[in-house]
Amino acid sequence: MQSLLIKFIGIPLALILANFLFKSVDFKLVQPIIWFTAVLAPIGVLMEYIMISRISYGKQLMADFVSTLILVYLLSLILPAVTITFWGSILVALLITAMEAMVHKHLISDHLDHSYR
Repeated sequence: MQSLLIKFIGIPLALILANFLFKSVDFKLVQPIIWFTAVLAPIGVLMEYIMISRISYGKQLMADFVSTLILVYLLSLILPAVTITFWGSILVALLITAMEAMVHKHLISDHLDHSYR
């Protein structure tokens, strides 16, 4: 639950930051940011529950990056009022993966604390 809340706050912030920092990312309205968050957050949490205890930290981040890249690019093609190039998708995926790296570190340490006490 904690991870989902972090994602519902972090993903829109990362998208807004990308909109201001990168010319290849252009959100003309707020609605696409809400849709991106509504798709990326639950998929991210599902992937965490599947992967967190099964694969290494590096592979988790790689899977997060690839899935975020694909989803951001596809959503940008489908949703109106948003223009994101493939390069912009890479940059957005890097921002979101950086956020995910911190979330995964927290989840792994929290899991280890509960497992050994």
